[in-house]
This record gives sequence, C-alpha cells and structure tokens, in this order.
Amino acid sequence: MKANNRPGIILALFFFFLAGRAASGLADIVINVVAVNPTNTPKTSAIKFPLPGELTAEDILDTNGLQLDYNVDDADYVVYGDVTLKPKESKTFRIHVKDKWVITTNQVQDLKNQIDQGYQTLGEPYNSENAKILKSRLDSKIDYIVGLQASSADSVDKRIDDYRAYANEMKRIEDDALDVDYWRSNPNDDQSQKLIHLDIEANNPTKKIKHAKIKEYLPVEVKPEDVVEAQDFEVRFDQAKQQAFLIKEEDIDPGATKKYSVGILDIWNIDQTKIDYLKSRAQKAFDVLKDTKYEPSAKILMDRITADLSSIQDSQGVSRPILEHISAYRANKTTFNSARTDVETLEKLVSVFREDLEKSKVENILQKIQGLRGVADVSKVMFNKKFESATAWSFIGWILLAVGLVTVLSLGVAMLRAKDKKIDDGPPKQSGGS
Repeated sequence: MKANNRPGIILALFFFFLAGRAASGLADIVINVVAVNPTNTPKTSAIKFPLPGELTAEDILDTNGLQLDYNVDDADYVVYGDVTLKPKESKTFRIHVKDKWVITTNQVQDLKNQIDQGYQTLGEPYNSENAKILKSRLDSKIDYIVGLQASSADSVDKRIDDYRAYANEMKRIEDDALDVDYWRSNPNDDQSQKLIHLDIEANNPTKKIKHAKIKEYLPVEVKPEDVVEAQDFEVRFDQAKQQAFLIKEEDIDPGATKKYSVGILDIWNIDQTKIDYLKSRAQKAFDVLKDTKYEPSAKILMDRITADLSSIQDSQGVSRPILEHISAYRANKTTFNSARTDVETLEKLVSVFREDLEKSKVENILQKIQGLRGVADVSKVMFNKKFESATAWSFIGWILLAVGLVTVLSLGVAMLRAKDKKIDDGPPKQSGGS
C-alpha cells in the first residue's frame, strides 16, 4: 500500500509478525512505514501515515520516534514527524502494535456456548428437527471463519482483510444464537442455492500485451463465502469503504477484451418464514386488543403492517437484473424493519392493556375492602386487636361509669326496700303493770 505525502517523498506500508510470542499466545505485529526519496537531491518533509482503524492508544506499543495523534474525522490514529533523506535514501519506521485481527479460542468457545444455550432453550422446545439444522448452520459458519483465519496465518495483510470481512458476520452469528426469530425460522426456506451472476470486463485498447490488475467492488452485503464461482479472483476487503472486492492480475492481448461472470449466492431476499412470523405476532396482538379502547390505534398499526408485508411479498415475486434486484432488496429491508417496529408497538399496547386490567382488578378489591372497613373496626375493638391508647381508656371509662351507675342503682333499691320494711312493721309495743 502506497501513498504520496509531499513531492519527492514516497511512503510505503508493510506488515509482519514479531518473532516472539506474547503471553496470550498471539504474535504482536510490526508495521513498517518506509519513507523513500527517489530523487537526486536531499529532501526534508513532514510525513504522516494513518494506522489501522481497529487500534486504540493502548494497542500502539512503540512508534519508533514518530509522534502519535488521533484523527477525529477518520476515527483512527496517525503517526507523524519530520524526516530528512539523502538522494535515493530510504528510512524505515517500525511501529510496534498489538495483534487486533484475530479471533481467539476463547471467543470461539463463548460463541459456541451461546449457540448451545439458544438451541436448548429456544430451538429444541419449538421444533427439534429444524433446530438441529439451524444450530449446525451457525456452527459451520464459525468453523469456516476460524479455518479461513488459519489458512492466512502467515500473511498479515490477508488475515486483516479476512478479519474485517467477517467481524460483522461474527456479530450476526452472536445475535442469531439467542434470537427467537432465528430459532423459529424454517431452514428449508434458505435462498442460498440460487445464484446471481456479476459480469466483469477488462480490455486492452493498446497494441501491446497489457498486464492488467482487475479490481471490482462487491455489494456491501456480500461476504467472501457468498462468492461461489470466483473465476480465479481473490476476495479481499477494503477497510475504508467497509466493502469486499474481487482482484486478480492477468495478461490481456492487444485489442482484446476479457469477460468474467462471477457467481454469487442470492442473499438479497427476505425469508418468507420471517414475514409469516411477523404477521402471526401482529395478528395475536391485534386479537387481544379487539373490543377495547385501544382497538382504533391497533387497527391503524395492523393495517400498516399488513400493507408493508404484502408489498415485500409482491416485490420479491418480480424477476429483475442484479442491480435492480439488490436495490429492491434494500428497499424491502427498510420496509420490513418498519413493519417490525410497528409490531413491537402493537405488542407494547397489549402490555399497557394488561396493566390496565391488573390495575382495575386491584381497584375493585380495594373498594370491597373499603366496604368492609366498618366491620373491621368493630372486629378490632371486639377482639382487642391493636388498641390505640385513647380508644382503650375511653372503653375502660365507659365500663367504669356503667359499673358505677349499676352500683348506685343497687344501693338505692336496697335503701328503699329497707324503709318500706320499717313502715310495714309499725311502732314497737309497750309493756304495762297490773
């Protein structure tokens, strides 16, 4: 990889592994930045070279005397400094960095554990036969990526390209491992056997044999394993564009044109199973909300979901040239994501409706409890449960007053009876002499 800096100074970049192995079992990497003065006069220039975007400040171990800075616009670190070179002289700056472009054994094992977890909890209980196929598919993808990494172990450039190409695929595998939709999909609906051909031309308008370097960028969705008829092209990855490309070198005869037809798996389709599953989720949510105050809002969402999914099905039934086919897929994917958002909104309405139901039940119970409050108060007094002090002394006072009244009344009645007895007996008799 080469880049011009100022006139007269050429910069070149080379990667290679350090001989020593780090404690993690991985080799660090040295990036050789070579400054060359191809002229016949001395040159002094300010050089500046961007480092790979995956590196953080902690990953850059030694800059070999160059300064380090962060480029906010490109989101990467750069090394820079002044260099003076004699005529025809070159100077190499050895930038020592950590190897960030490798998938470790621990990462692979963690990912396989997640796949096992998804299979056992989401896949097998739903459909064990389909789940076995879906699990095998995820395991195969991981094994393919690991094998590709092993095959390019001695070429840093190639391994970095492979890592970049598959970093997003590893994330997709991780997402699918615990995704309900994935484990409920039908593996027989896979579109991977259908091929789309990308035509490439290279010509030589001169009268001499031309050694051509043919390079063709692939659509952003394409991964290296999707290219099944490569026509001797090598699949590489452009980090700046985040895009894979095909490259090969070949001699072309004078005035000749060479044509290539590269076969790529048709990955530009939304599985019908995913569409059907989204429909069923929407219908179940809508059925719950019928005859409730949320039905008008639910109907608006349901109509929109139905229209979006129907438009995707109609679109995918039309045969188109490859570029139009890809364009239609991207539009359909946006529509599908919009429909999925509406389904999630519909399901949130169901949650709100159920919260209202629970709240209504609680309020009814509270009203019944309020109606029994008087009985509860009487029960509390009668059975002496948690008397408050004022209530207790009032109760005792009334009891004492009642006892006092009964006592006074009893004494009054006793006195009246004694008086009546004296009256009935009359005055005492007197004794006389003869």
